[in-house]
Amino acid sequence: MACPAGFTFDTFSHKGSFAACTETLQPGERVMFYDNDIVWSTKHFPASRLEPLRQVGDVLADNALEALKIKPGQDAYSALLEYTSRPESEQKSPAPRLLMEQLMTVPEWVNWEQVRRGQQVYWRYCLFISHALLHFSLTGGFAIPKVTKVLNSTGYLFGKRTKERVYETSQFVVDVAHSLEYLQPGTGVGWAAIIQVRFLHAGVRARLSRMSRAHSKYYNIEEHGVPINQEDMLGTLFSFSNTMWRVMELKMGVSMTYQEREDFMHLWRYVGYMLGVDDVLGATRSPELADACLESIFLHLVTPDEESGRICTTFLKNMSPEPVTWSKAITAIGVPDPFKIHMALAERLLGVDFWRVTGLPSMTRRYRYVTKAIMFLLLLDLWLITKVPGWFGVRNSMIRKAQAWWIAMYIGKKRSKFVLKVMPKESPQDWSDASSNQVVSKSTEKSLVRGRVWPMVLTAGSAAIGMTFLRRSGRSRARMLRFI
Repeated sequence: MACPAGFTFDTFSHKGSFAACTETLQPGERVMFYDNDIVWSTKHFPASRLEPLRQVGDVLADNALEALKIKPGQDAYSALLEYTSRPESEQKSPAPRLLMEQLMTVPEWVNWEQVRRGQQVYWRYCLFISHALLHFSLTGGFAIPKVTKVLNSTGYLFGKRTKERVYETSQFVVDVAHSLEYLQPGTGVGWAAIIQVRFLHAGVRARLSRMSRAHSKYYNIEEHGVPINQEDMLGTLFSFSNTMWRVMELKMGVSMTYQEREDFMHLWRYVGYMLGVDDVLGATRSPELADACLESIFLHLVTPDEESGRICTTFLKNMSPEPVTWSKAITAIGVPDPFKIHMALAERLLGVDFWRVTGLPSMTRRYRYVTKAIMFLLLLDLWLITKVPGWFGVRNSMIRKAQAWWIAMYIGKKRSKFVLKVMPKESPQDWSDASSNQVVSKSTEKSLVRGRVWPMVLTAGSAAIGMTFLRRSGRSRARMLRFI
């Protein structure tokens, strides 16, 4: 494939490391990187600026974890509260207290009204964001070998409990976006969840670092960097924030306003601060800086290949409903396969170039039509929010209940405490075969059937209301259909 006119190099014509090329790129030069048109600027960072971040973890959380002597399965948040509630004279190490002081301190730059608006942005676009998180951020993240190495080593997103772990992440996102009360230091439910996730990261770092010293073939810090390092955490933070508006605009036909981008970024900047992201680059201060840094991380880390494709396939297969009796009967009468729908959505969002490099087969026309139908329903929901008074509040209530129901179904009615699961002691096994041993109980089968029916009823109701309004507005209908 020839480099398009005006571009310095593109995905297929370029040979060698993209990270190395960032050292010589000049402002104004363009890179076509897997469907991403990157215009290099002074806001971007060469690989040599990002690489040192890979040797830095989260000192406050790491020291506190060591002092608290957290064991697998133990709630680190409760341990931190118990330890710091003791008289200072009885605290053998100052590390937990120093961490708690940082967590209780709200930075001067935090604007609570802007944080609240950022939460509202999430709920306005939550249906788009859910698809982008699953089919772009999570699925595309497997094209980063240095990150995938950590996931492989912990088995966190592979095997029998894939859905449970993804829905734990869903619970975290819902907590972050719930309300200002949820983010208040000392009392907020979301604030507590952030601390638990931070300790989860610290636990993974500690265990993999010990294993690296004992068995460098298992995990090599010199080659891959400190597990869950500052660049990884910054990239992960972007995968929940500015990645969303980029995917929505380029692949879904929806553009956030600049004010919405600022508000959404401000929300996640505060969350990143609480998670231990030390933004020495200042990349979370504005949407433009965040986009430039994200593109820099793309060029530094993202290298999709056929192994990435195999991992993506396994992940999406594990996220699909099990082949229980009801789903077999539904498939037999011609209803689209849920796994292939996941694959088609991932292909649409990740792009043709990415899909081709990973060696994954392009989905058939039938499934492309299914993805177009899904996009239409998402656009219809957004159109109803802007045109129907009161719809935003009604649908938010329904979505919150639906999310709570789904999360409870997969992780139980008790909230996840994001505790560190027991990690494998031997070399990582082939996680791609893990899903074949899953057993689905009859109660789960019934839940899955119910779970498919009631969203269909809501969707049909939304469609009926929307169609009534669309019949009155041919101009609005044309605008909605331009990306389908």
